Amino acid sequence: MLIAHCDTDYVEEGQVLDIEPVEGTETWKPVSHREVIIPLQNALATTGMKIARKTYSLSPNGHKMFAVWQLDNVDGGMAYTLGVRNSMDKSLALGIVAGTKILVCDNLSFSGDFIRFRKHTKGIVDELDQLCLEAVRNVTGSLKDFAEWHKRLVTYVLRRRQAEVLTFRAMEKGVMSPSQFRAFYELYFEEGARYGRPDLYHWHEAVTDLNRDKNLFQVLDRNKKLNQVCNEFISRYGQRL
Repeated sequence: MLIAHCDTDYVEEGQVLDIEPVEGTETWKPVSHREVIIPLQNALATTGMKIARKTYSLSPNGHKMFAVWQLDNVDGGMAYTLGVRNSMDKSLALGIVAGTKILVCDNLSFSGDFIRFRKHTKGIVDELDQLCLEAVRNVTGSLKDFAEWHKRLVTYVLRRRQAEVLTFRAMEKGVMSPSQFRAFYELYFEEGARYGRPDLYHWHEAVTDLNRDKNLFQVLDRNKKLNQVCNEFISRYGQRL
């Protein structure tokens, strides 16, 4: 399926593994996506967690890769996920990010910033196995923290006026576009809406659902901004149950 956003396309893992690295320089040593994916899979295996599902996105020239790995650890209706990125055009440091997936509606939400664990500089290939192991151990702690934050959103009451202000703030921050408002209204504000409960968790899920079909690169950017909007509400206006 061709994705119009960010010039990327969903692809199979085999296509990602077959992309060869571009020629580097004395100080810049690009690594292939295969050289990132295999050691990350091995590192993840040391934690006891298995990958239940993989989704990949590539730029047209194959130089930028983004992956989402859904793990087999499920907590209620929520599954843990890892986002993985790599580039061979100097645009991105390779890294991973923590996230959750709400299984009922297939929503995907990330914690925000990537843990950048290596730039493509001299010696990266020799260090990659250890770097991946350290990164996975680091990010699994962030993953659990984010999952707990996600669950706590239900404890914040969201009155109609507050929801309206949050929705405007989300559009202002680029989390959703004005053209998406009608669809969001049906998800959250309309009577009998799927996410119609008056708390921050369900408002957050409605926004996430709205963006679930976006390109994986764009989902990460919008989720980061969405979580910032939620944290602003919590710090300034949130009323705990």
